[in-house]
Amino acid sequence: MAQALATAIGTTPWAPTNDADARTRLARWFAVARVLALLAIAAVVAAAIASGRLPPPSARYLGGALGALVLFDGAVLAMGDRIVSETGLAVQVTGDTALLGFMIHHAGGPLNPFAGLFVLHAVIGGALLSPRRARLAAMAIALFVGSLALLEATALPAACIRARDGSCAAADPLLLLTSAGAIATLVVGAGNVVIALMRALGEERRRLAEVGQVLGLERAKLRSILDCMSDAVIFVLPDGRTDLRNRVAETVWPHAAGRLCHPPHKLDSFIAKVQAPGASESHPTLLRGGRSYQASYAPVHDAHGTFSGVVMVARDVTEQLHAERLRSEHERMAVVGKLATALAHEINNPLGVIALYTQLALGLTEPGGELADHLRTVQRNTELCKKVVRDLLDYARRRPPERRTLDLAPVLERVARTLAPHADRSAVAIRVERAEPGEVTVHGDGDQLQQVMVNLGLNAIDAMPSGGELVFRLSATPDGARIDVRDTGEGIAEDLLERIFAPFFTTKAQGTGLGLAVSRDVVAAHGGRIDAKSRPGTGTEFTIQLPSHGGER
Repeated sequence: MAQALATAIGTTPWAPTNDADARTRLARWFAVARVLALLAIAAVVAAAIASGRLPPPSARYLGGALGALVLFDGAVLAMGDRIVSETGLAVQVTGDTALLGFMIHHAGGPLNPFAGLFVLHAVIGGALLSPRRARLAAMAIALFVGSLALLEATALPAACIRARDGSCAAADPLLLLTSAGAIATLVVGAGNVVIALMRALGEERRRLAEVGQVLGLERAKLRSILDCMSDAVIFVLPDGRTDLRNRVAETVWPHAAGRLCHPPHKLDSFIAKVQAPGASESHPTLLRGGRSYQASYAPVHDAHGTFSGVVMVARDVTEQLHAERLRSEHERMAVVGKLATALAHEINNPLGVIALYTQLALGLTEPGGELADHLRTVQRNTELCKKVVRDLLDYARRRPPERRTLDLAPVLERVARTLAPHADRSAVAIRVERAEPGEVTVHGDGDQLQQVMVNLGLNAIDAMPSGGELVFRLSATPDGARIDVRDTGEGIAEDLLERIFAPFFTTKAQGTGLGLAVSRDVVAAHGGRIDAKSRPGTGTEFTIQLPSHGGER
């Protein structure tokens, strides 16, 4: 019964629409309590009949009333949820009270110890009926007890319970009325106490509901604020359970819905480290979904200074890191530009003189002689030096693309013709493919895009010293064009593939490492991107994607 009462205080019991489930559970518990009381009465009645303490007529009346009470309460339990209506509860209290009064009348009257069960019915009414009906029920029960006692003291004496010697003395009317008065007082008092208790519980329930609603709104507001943040936020309890996380945190920490994924010993070490005075540290950069996050964590204490968990924040620093790389690259380009200008000024003129006199000397020597071979070696190295200077100048002094509507097919045809002499020397076959007929246009600079294709083609030919195939494949995309440059050469090792677009990185003995860097920047200036995939021994494929109308970088 106590558990049922505790369950039911979540609502105002006399308000039928507040919480039907709690009200029904409480009514069932009280029905069970009445059944238990009936079992106790039945045991006592059976013992009294067996011992001959009750006269035969009383035994028959008690047995019949007890059976009727059992049937009545059984029917109440069988009604299920229908027992919680105001009318249904009133019928239950009235029926039980009447049958209990009949039984007590045939077993000693109000002096019978079971007369105290009238108080139980007053408690049931106070807990389940509205305050007005509960008071009326208590007063009706008290009036019923008083009337029964007055009737038994005057006109209709109660059936007595025989003594051990078989005698049956009539009850003292004064004692009978006094006992009835005490029971009536308990009935009224208990009913009013339960009414006041349920009222207080209802008020407390409403207050707690209001507080819970406010807390719910505040938590929802906090959740909305956190979900609008671009930073990932997660709050972890001392035992490693995740108590709160926002939308971005589901990307950064996708497996933190339950417990933080740390072994117990590492979690204990982490918690101890975080609780150190002034602890607020940064975590190494996290890579999630192609984005970079800089994480930090700090301890959280409640108002009493007790450690309550760890808050971790991960900030998206992808653009920041990209900006830092661009700034570093621009600074490097500035240095390269100054160096290239100095080299062009100080070296190009002497190189031109060397090249000129080498050419003159070749004209004065026998073509097949040893001196001619030496002079041609000088000539080749002179041209290589001039190419290095030229590459440096191209990298340092890149101009923005001069945009116009451009059909890429003729550009690829010019690239194939430009590469043909180099390809013939290495027995490389060049083929230009088109995925579909018609023009494939972009808004770009033809000369710069041709330079990109030539750079990729020259690299591919160098990767096929024993011959192979170089394919340029042009196709249209929903938002622009795609060019695939595929060769059957030596391929690129996986650990080098991520570095091939870095300036000055090269695997060639005589390369500057600027060709792919320039190509990447030209494509980026057109609003596109260039990617590479390769496997050693099977060749390399570069993919260039260009928008129809890309903005300048």
